[in-house]
Amino acid sequence: MCCSVLLAFSLGMRAEEFGRTHHLPKAQVAAVVDRLRRRGLVDAAGGFTDAGRQIKERIEALIDELAAPAYDVLTADELDELIAGLEPIAAAAQEADD
Repeated sequence: MCCSVLLAFSLGMRAEEFGRTHHLPKAQVAAVVDRLRRRGLVDAAGGFTDAGRQIKERIEALIDELAAPAYDVLTADELDELIAGLEPIAAAAQEADD
């Protein structure tokens, strides 16, 4: 859930309103936000700090690095097939967040 809260903040949204967290108990979301605030990643107004942006960028870079080997073994056709298969899932997930 912490990553979803970070994503919400990076999009300029309040964590409580974000599609991936709005259904969770408010106390649970508030506890995550409080932990991020104590770590200096989120300011008192619920906005990203520079440290918060840097952490999010590091997380995304690490995810890309760790995921790369799984994609590197695919041929171009296999990668196209994977993308085509995932597009409906991505679209449905996007609709759920909106």
